[in-house]
Amino acid sequence: MKIKILSSAVDADFPSQQFAASYVINGSLAIDAGSIGFQSSIEAQQRIKHVFLSHGHMDHIASLPMFLDNVYMPGPDCVSVHGPQATLDSLQTDIFNDRLWPDLVRLSQEESPFIKLFPMQPGDTVTVGNLRVTALALDHVVPTLGFIVSDNSGSVAFVSDTQPCESIWQTLNDLPDLKALFLETAFPDRMGWLADRAKHLTPTLFAEECRKLRHAVPIIAVHIKPAFREEILRELAALSIPRLVIGSPGHDYEF
Repeated sequence: MKIKILSSAVDADFPSQQFAASYVINGSLAIDAGSIGFQSSIEAQQRIKHVFLSHGHMDHIASLPMFLDNVYMPGPDCVSVHGPQATLDSLQTDIFNDRLWPDLVRLSQEESPFIKLFPMQPGDTVTVGNLRVTALALDHVVPTLGFIVSDNSGSVAFVSDTQPCESIWQTLNDLPDLKALFLETAFPDRMGWLADRAKHLTPTLFAEECRKLRHAVPIIAVHIKPAFREEILRELAALSIPRLVIGSPGHDYEF
């Protein structure tokens, strides 16, 4: 399984800055749509046929309207978007409403489709080619899913935008073939008050959550707020977390 953390920085001097979240798996499936419509070539975008949205916050959906425009071709086929029902509802009322963006949901019913929406709940699994995507319950300020992506060689988990949540680790520890975990840490420890209210992790909370995982696999730190990146990296380094990897936008990971 090949996973790319898409870069969302247009300035080549700052490639590590990740302002919006998107992961592309095997070139054909995306987890979140923060930047899939901004950075990839049109040909690369056209290979993405399924998008799995964790939730409806802007850093996870920002480029979805442009992406759908970029890849649209008249005909019966279109992109499938999967996510919590609350997220799909928000797309229809807040984005595709003929004010902020054309109503692609309505147009998909009347003309050649732009988008097909598929609600997911924790525990649901969707098969895309040789990949299986299973939804995982997270604890954020809006309904939010993590995702476990599996193929015949193993599974990789994506846990973004959550506060500490015991059910995550119960599910991941029961997996027999976990190969890696992508886990958020958004704010430095001194901003724990904000992490608590926004339901995110700090480095100290990140380390505590990592200790709950019984698999000895790489843990890739992602969703690091750019304004606090250096401070967060120093705090993570001081915690000596086993198998910690700092997520690198633009980099391919293979598991």
